[in-house]
Amino acid sequence: MSVLAIDFGTKRVGIAISSGTLAMPLVVLPNQEDLFEKIEQIVIDKKIKKIVLGLSEAEMALKTRDFADELKGFVRVPIEFFDETLSSQEVEKRIQQQGIKKSVRSGPIDHFAAAIILEEWLEENTI
Repeated sequence: MSVLAIDFGTKRVGIAISSGTLAMPLVVLPNQEDLFEKIEQIVIDKKIKKIVLGLSEAEMALKTRDFADELKGFVRVPIEFFDETLSSQEVEKRIQQQGIKKSVRSGPIDHFAAAIILEEWLEENTI
């Protein structure tokens, strides 16, 4: 089953996809007017059967739930929330372990955070 993970942010949205039991970063999309159409197209193109949406805390959790409600109007697959509280810190930790300095790394890491969310979801949901 193909699963799509989303790390929602007010500026950028990270997307990752499963390949068997592996989670792979796919793309970082700007959070702008055509975001839902782009996600819808990915769901169709990649034959996605489920979306795992990272859910953080406080005000961001409310924004993420609003995002999910709107996304339901574009996709016809189940959307499941999954705790993502530490996913960005985990990405930073892994980057540091690989010896990549923050000043050298270029670009957003949101799709890597989505991959970590998906990786953890797959670990809990794979028999």
